[in-house]
Amino acid sequence: MKTGALQTNGDPLAAAGALIRGLLEAGVVDEVLVPAQTPSGAVSLALFADPARMDGVNPWAPVMPVQGARAVKDLAFTDPGRRVAAVLRPCEARAVVELIKLQQVQPENLTFVTVDCPGTCETAAFHASGRDPAETAAALVRGMKDGAPAPEGGLELRTACTVCEHPAAAWGDLRIHAFGADADAALGLEAEDGLAEALAGAGLAAFDAPAPGGRDAVVERVVADRTRARDALIASFRDEAGGLEGLRKAFATCIRCYNCMENCPICYCKLCIFKSPTFDHPGDLYARWAGRKGAQPMPAETTLFHLTRLNHMSTSCVGCGLCDTACPMGLPVATLFRSVAQGVQTMLDYAPGRDLDDPIPLTVFREDELQEESGARD
Repeated sequence: MKTGALQTNGDPLAAAGALIRGLLEAGVVDEVLVPAQTPSGAVSLALFADPARMDGVNPWAPVMPVQGARAVKDLAFTDPGRRVAAVLRPCEARAVVELIKLQQVQPENLTFVTVDCPGTCETAAFHASGRDPAETAAALVRGMKDGAPAPEGGLELRTACTVCEHPAAAWGDLRIHAFGADADAALGLEAEDGLAEALAGAGLAAFDAPAPGGRDAVVERVVADRTRARDALIASFRDEAGGLEGLRKAFATCIRCYNCMENCPICYCKLCIFKSPTFDHPGDLYARWAGRKGAQPMPAETTLFHLTRLNHMSTSCVGCGLCDTACPMGLPVATLFRSVAQGVQTMLDYAPGRDLDDPIPLTVFREDELQEESGARD
């Protein structure tokens, strides 16, 4: 990896946008997947083939309406046949790493651009505020010099973002660093050697200057603060929803709409058992259940639905929180998954998205696995 600096001349969004657009203009890639502001003022994830259409590019958009890893999965489940740069936040990049290991993304023609992330707001609340996405993003990036800034105008970060302990761009072919940087002067860059040479050769970035200093200390402070917030949130949730009865109470209003599943980047099964005839019960069965028990919740098996999802993907949950955003009932889906995933991932010494060479625990057998847990139960 080579380090360098991206001069911003007082406008970090414009500088980052020019760098990303330059990948396409210089022929480094054929298409770019990146968040952008539409003419209506909304933010959308889009795949660009024409650099003239990229004026609204915003890698720090204050909302995340779609998890970028889901889009990468749709684009590259098979080789797209064109060179594509995907601009991702750390949680999206970590999900992509998991999907590559799960053979749901073919990475050969992909270039991954990752950015340090200050966090995002709930999409509906942000657009209701009437604030401009570009102005808000620029303010957030400038605030990253000293830590993880809060959005202005009474807006709040999504809960998942306030407890995200992986806000720094730590994986990718090109990484744009904002933590600790004076964004009006320069942003930090890291790039794989070949890509760095291509960017420098096209005049898009300089790798002969040192990256802005101070990033490590700021990242360490942000991670410590968010880790404390995460532990407090999980402890509170376990107190309120511990055990099966507590879980049933917490998720009593689930309507099994599948929104959480559809928006999760890690849920990748082409045929879900809950959408199969296994759970397509005839009406007389519901009637018999009600007759036997006195009452039958409708829809049925809502708790089983969440437990099954947890069983399938808790090792690879990256905590992006899009399941919370997607839930029309406001259920704490993301907190449940973070709570269970933290325990599972700690027990198995596995950090999803950390490294492509870390095998997913479900694919590995270790004879001495879980001995400590077994001994504790005995």
